Amino acid sequence: MREMMIEKTGEIHNKIKKMSELASKSIEKAMKAFVDQDEEMARDVIAKDKEINSCEQDIENLCVTFAATQSPVASDLRRFMTVLRVVTDLERVGDYSCNIAQIVIDLGKYDLIKPIVDLKIMEDKVKDMLRDSLKAYFDQDVSLAYETAKKDEDVDDLYEKMYRELLSYMKTTDNAEDQIIGLILVGRYLERIADHATNICERLIFMETGNSVKF
Repeated sequence: MREMMIEKTGEIHNKIKKMSELASKSIEKAMKAFVDQDEEMARDVIAKDKEINSCEQDIENLCVTFAATQSPVASDLRRFMTVLRVVTDLERVGDYSCNIAQIVIDLGKYDLIKPIVDLKIMEDKVKDMLRDSLKAYFDQDVSLAYETAKKDEDVDDLYEKMYRELLSYMKTTDNAEDQIIGLILVGRYLERIADHATNICERLIFMETGNSVKF
């Protein structure tokens, strides 16, 4: 029975690895599509979201089967609870990537009212947070989880700064409301992805220490 348990946990681990890679690529491509105003790439992001959703379903099924057939102990149950929550976070990353891709499609081609410097800085920080949160999870690195989660405040500050600047542009710029709203929404979706990266860190800390923390 223990051999079967090890096999199942290995299968789940590999599925989460695949899902994390798909989610990371999704946000990478969505933001590239946004910067390049590439509608074809945006549509590809949306089309491939079904792969992320399929991974989520597969992992959930594996966890349910494991719990029903392997008589897991308390530590196993805590680990699989964490898995299910991390999988939900990754699925939401995919959803927010699709939301960004849809904005690309809705806006079409346009001339930028301002360089998207703050948005690029925000994008880089968010992608770094997602990468490091997943590394912390797979390496079971509690210290990296704490370090990564603390960066969420920087992303929040960047979003607030960008939001205020764009609102001021809306008051003084004609015929750019759709673009400004699109930029604000992209910033908001990036901020939410950072929140999910923080969630992954919190879940890893709980899984490894039993301590429930909030950043």
